[in-house]
Amino acid sequence: MAVSDGVIAASYISISVAIAVYIVKRRDIYLRWVAMAFALFILLCAASHLSDLWTLWSPDYGIQAMVKAITALVSLLTAIALWPLIPHALSLPSAAQLATANTALGLEIVERRAAEASLRETELELRAANAELDSFAYAVSHDLRAPLRAMIGFSTALDEDHHETLDKEAQHYLAQIIRGGKHMGDLIDGLLHLSRATRGELQRTNVDVSALAASVRDMIKAAGTYPTATWNIEPGLTIWGDARLIELVMQNLLENAAKYSAKAADPTIRVYGQRDEDATTICVSDNGAGFDMAHADKLFAPFQRLHRQDEFPGIGIGLSTVGRIIQRHGGTISAEASIGTGATFMFSLPQSKMR
Repeated sequence: MAVSDGVIAASYISISVAIAVYIVKRRDIYLRWVAMAFALFILLCAASHLSDLWTLWSPDYGIQAMVKAITALVSLLTAIALWPLIPHALSLPSAAQLATANTALGLEIVERRAAEASLRETELELRAANAELDSFAYAVSHDLRAPLRAMIGFSTALDEDHHETLDKEAQHYLAQIIRGGKHMGDLIDGLLHLSRATRGELQRTNVDVSALAASVRDMIKAAGTYPTATWNIEPGLTIWGDARLIELVMQNLLENAAKYSAKAADPTIRVYGQRDEDATTICVSDNGAGFDMAHADKLFAPFQRLHRQDEFPGIGIGLSTVGRIIQRHGGTISAEASIGTGATFMFSLPQSKMR
């Protein structure tokens, strides 16, 4: 009997130590405290057998009773705590379920990587197609210039040298040819601007928008095409972008503001901005003709115009160029307007990541 108690006690101690080592090394074990309670319970069982062994040589029944009482208490508490945990333990996925889930996850990862690769390939194809289209538009626009200049030049020479010998109808036809040729020249220039807006790498710097706006203002005033307007340009406006392209944006927006506010009683053009942690927004507003917001979706489409040619001349390519430039910078552009009270164009570009 003594040998049996000794072997049982040693085995219980070994089991409790093994569980304790496992708990220490695997701190992520689920319901860790249950394993600790179980190890303590087994250790107390070992103590109970050791007390029985001790009693054989020294009949100290008080110690034996105390050890058994402590063991009984811990056993009871462990049993009480164990039953409510059974539903949680049963809800844990089995090894087979985990294997199935891992297989499904692996397949999903493979499918996602394949989809990402397909998207990258499609993006490269679209980039190549856009580059080819831009190159084609640039080449066609460039090659059309020479015959167009010849047509306008000879028509103008014919009108100047033989104007008096031509009847009124011939003079009218000749004027229409010259006017149409010049309009086609404007369209070609617009296509070239649009093509340049999407070509080449962006050279981003900190652009002084206030200085650009002042330069465009002075150019518009010097041209004398539009009535004198009141200009309000907020000082210190800067934005992170390609200086050449941002200048083209400001030129188009400010020339539009001057053109569409020309018929206002007191033309006023304002340039201002705001900045937050993520982006800088530049606004160009005027108190001119405005437009119906129901047609705002046409603003940035090529050759789309919201006013008649006899009201406000144009080719409908400026805002499309602006939209492409802002898109290339990873920014956004929008407009707010109402008929007869003016319009405000707002574009936002991301802040420099070097800040």
